[in-house]
Amino acid sequence: MSSPRDMRMCIPVTYIDIPDCVSLGSALPESIEIIVRDEGKQLLKVRRQDLHLHVNLSGYMQQDCGELALVSEILRPRLLEQLPGSMRLQHISPEEHVVKYTCESSKKVAVRLQASVRMAEQYHLVSAVRLTPDSIEVYGEGLDSIDYIETDSILVEGLRDTVRKAVSLRVPEGLRLSDHSVEAEWVSEQFTEKGFTLPISVRGVPEGERIRLFPQVADVTVRVGVKHFASVVKEDLELYCDYPAVEEIDCLELQVTSSNPHVRYIRIQPHQVEYIIER
Repeated sequence: MSSPRDMRMCIPVTYIDIPDCVSLGSALPESIEIIVRDEGKQLLKVRRQDLHLHVNLSGYMQQDCGELALVSEILRPRLLEQLPGSMRLQHISPEEHVVKYTCESSKKVAVRLQASVRMAEQYHLVSAVRLTPDSIEVYGEGLDSIDYIETDSILVEGLRDTVRKAVSLRVPEGLRLSDHSVEAEWVSEQFTEKGFTLPISVRGVPEGERIRLFPQVADVTVRVGVKHFASVVKEDLELYCDYPAVEEIDCLELQVTSSNPHVRYIRIQPHQVEYIIER
């Protein structure tokens, strides 16, 4: 244990904080092999430490392009920091590894989901699909013509409750993306229908005139989530038509506004009414 001897070791290397815009000309070595010399007890101590190099490269790639002498400039100094002062580094492999890099142009663009969704019976979507992230950075040349990145096409069948799926992105030739996939989330709920008979109001009636409608009420049916059924009341809805722009119009189209966010897919019966203008 007190005699000097050589020991061969394989040290894993992890690289962090490589700027996203940097394109490397070759792969970074995942490990280095070293031969060190010291007394046996020191060698045993180092072996038990399970050395692992964590290398931050963020400060080494500041120019538009360049080269890194990875072993001599970066790895060797960090390795010596972790070895005892009495230990001699006899050999390191690879002895040298030069990595070329280029900082590419970038552009942030939206993600466009390619999905076909089939709802389970008596279910509807609570809101539009949510993508995480909903935009990504694209790196490379000719980015002026890139306005969005599409996902792979997917089919979601029998959708009910909340469903999340990872969807791969389609990478345009010659470009790189900051993410390889996005998460799509659909939130659905079971629905039922609720009906009301509402009076019809007329908007934009000139002063001094009166308009009579036939009929004066209409049936309105709304789709609403089962758990929100009781919260939807007729006061949430307004049924109306606009005063005719020209008197030659025979019927007026009915429209509905809702102040309740849980109301979906409104139907009106009848959807038109006749009228008489009284002056």
